[in-house]
Amino acid sequence: MFVKAELANICSVDLASFDVIYICPHRSELGTLIFRRRHTPPRRALFIELPRCPSPGLVQFIRDELDPRHLEDEWLP
Repeated sequence: MFVKAELANICSVDLASFDVIYICPHRSELGTLIFRRRHTPPRRALFIELPRCPSPGLVQFIRDELDPRHLEDEWLP
C-alpha cells in the first residue's frame, strides 16, 4: 500500500500505519527515506510531498508532527 499526502495533511496520520516514510520534492514521485521500521518489510509506505520552497528544519517538523512524544527510534538521520 502506498499513500501520498501533502504536508498540510500529515497531522491526522497515524505513524503506526506505515513501515516506511519518504519525503518527496514538490510534484515528484521520487523521495528520500526518513523512517523505516526495523525487521518489517516495507509494505505500507507514506510519501509526503514537500512544498515548492521547503524551509530549513522541515524534516524535524515532520518528525515532531508524526511522533510528538519521540517514542519511535526508527527515524533516519
